[in-house]
Order: sequence, then structure tokens, then C-alpha cells
Amino acid sequence: MQLPLTLALLAFVPGGWAKLLSLLLCWALTFGAITRLELVIYALVSALFSLMDIMAVRQGVFAFNSPDFLGLPIWEFFMWGFYILHCLRLLGGPPPRGSGVTVVVLAVLFAVPFNILSDAWLLLAASGSVLAIAVAFFHDREDLAYLSYMIFLGALVEYCGVWSGQWHYPGAPVGGVPLWFATMWGGIGLFMRRLILPLLHTGSLRANGHA
Repeated sequence: MQLPLTLALLAFVPGGWAKLLSLLLCWALTFGAITRLELVIYALVSALFSLMDIMAVRQGVFAFNSPDFLGLPIWEFFMWGFYILHCLRLLGGPPPRGSGVTVVVLAVLFAVPFNILSDAWLLLAASGSVLAIAVAFFHDREDLAYLSYMIFLGALVEYCGVWSGQWHYPGAPVGGVPLWFATMWGGIGLFMRRLILPLLHTGSLRANGHA
């Protein structure tokens, strides 16, 4: 029930602070015990994506309807850590092998268009091209599972947020959400597995005294 509850709170709880407190309570109850490493990853991911959100809002990629700070509502500063931790908890799986520096370079290249482009079709073309290259390198079954689930999660979040009036995209795209949402969320899923899952696995081994 974690995801449906989160979407319902996102859509229907009025007020930024009330929404944040209700979301945090929901996650505390549904995640159960959270390790120190998971908290660190949550905090770092939330900080990184909040910065990227701020840059995207200033670039005109999208806009929140009721911002509190720096163009973002207070609850948005906490959302991306939840998305990542939710996906990692749900899918889990073994850590990937053989990523090397290639995945870091591709992840950086993938992030660039969202910070310099505002045209929806250019964003789709640029992010889709980098994602296609990344999938050509990294296409284990688990890679594709992370990519696919994050697209599914992204569709739920994006349409819930837009249709309930939390944020909007310029240019009135069909359904209110531009197509590049799929490449963005899918790419985040792929790079999450390749960059973040190994950290969780290594941290678990050390905590259990096996490394």
C-alpha cells in the first residue's frame, strides 16, 4: 500500500507542510527499519535531485503551482529519496558487474540535457539517445526491470501530480505530461541499479562483517 498511499497524499493533502508531514509518516510506517546507509543514500539523492529540480524550474522545463522555496514546494525536497529507496526495496536483486567508468560517463551525459534544454522534443531526443546507448551497454534482465519499473512509477507520479494540480509543463502536452518523462524516469532506474545498488550491497556486506 506504500505507493497508492503516497500518491493519494501527494494529490489530496492540502498545504505544503501538511503534505510533507503526512508523507514522512506514511514512509516511516511502510518502510519499517531503515539502515544508516539507506538514510545516507536517501539524503544524498534528495539533495541532488532537489538541485536538479531547481535548475529545471529555472530553465522553464516545468513549474510547481505552489512553490515554497527556490521554486519548489517543501515536500519536493524529500520526494526523490523516496522514489529511489522505494524502487531499491521493491526490486532489490544482485549488484551488477562490469559497469566501470562507462556508466559514470553515461550518467553525466544523461543528466546534461535536463539542465540545458527546455524544448520538450529536444529533451526527448537527447535523453532518449543517451539512454539507448546506455541500454546497449547495460541490458541485464535486472537492468531492464529497474528501467521498466521506474517508467511505470514515473507515469503514476507525473500524471497524479499534473492532474491534481501540483505542477505543470509548458506547451500543453497531450495528457499534461511530455513524452520525455519516460526516458528520464527509465534512465534514472537504469543508472540507479548500476550506481546505487552496488553501494547498498557493499554496505550490507561490511555491516555483516564479510568485507
